[in-house]
Amino acid sequence: MRYRNIVVAGDVGSGTTTLAKSLAKKLNFKYFSAGDFFRQYSLEHDIPLWNKELVPDEIDREVDMKFAQKMKQENDFVFDSHYGGWFAKDLTDVFKVLLTCDPKIAEERIIARDHTHKETAEEVRKRRSGIVAKFKKLYSTENHENPKFFNLVIDTSNISAESTLESVLENLAEK
Repeated sequence: MRYRNIVVAGDVGSGTTTLAKSLAKKLNFKYFSAGDFFRQYSLEHDIPLWNKELVPDEIDREVDMKFAQKMKQENDFVFDSHYGGWFAKDLTDVFKVLLTCDPKIAEERIIARDHTHKETAEEVRKRRSGIVAKFKKLYSTENHENPKFFNLVIDTSNISAESTLESVLENLAEK
């Protein structure tokens, strides 16, 4: 495989964590998740997951810079991060996957899952908009999910996690 690392990005509920963990296991890569850090940080600091604005900017930058450095310097990682494609946009040896999903379907997935936080549909929408607002505040007015930053874009609205994994593996083999 010509890629040192893989980045999986996408909106909340699109299946990024499921795909990233599956890829890491299948390829015997290490898994690194920005979301895991922020979920734990939110719990420890009693911050609603949807209220990204309450996370200090320096914490966001520190985690994002650690992510970006690891992506540039280390090998055999699958990175799971909302902003991952944007940070990897100039790294030709990183395979970048964007997962999209109908927002209503994504909300249903999030509400149904057992996670660190139970969320309502309104909180999911607030979290989604908070992620976009924080990115624009810290880094760029560009859309961090612009398909031009990615090698592969998959709409997961109506396909299984297994089909998504197969599609990525097939595309990795072809590249």
